[in-house]
Amino acid sequence: MARGPSSRTGSVSAAVKMAQKLSEEEIDILKSHLEAWKDKRSRPGVYREVQKEANKLDLVGEMNKQEWVIWKEAYRTWFYSHG
Repeated sequence: MARGPSSRTGSVSAAVKMAQKLSEEEIDILKSHLEAWKDKRSRPGVYREVQKEANKLDLVGEMNKQEWVIWKEAYRTWFYSHG
């Protein structure tokens, strides 16, 4: 049985595009949390900390749930590419 494209696939491709457009400030934040991210048990907390720091610098602005999912996927893509 054929299935249509999943919504997850769309958000992942959007996240890849977003990861390519991360600002230097966001990359610096991600670099500072890379070692903590490598510990799989601390990953959920790392994403929250990255979001808090990005919000403090007003890099991402106010986001709804769907927008945060896309940004989180972009951060995850960056972490996997660099970790």
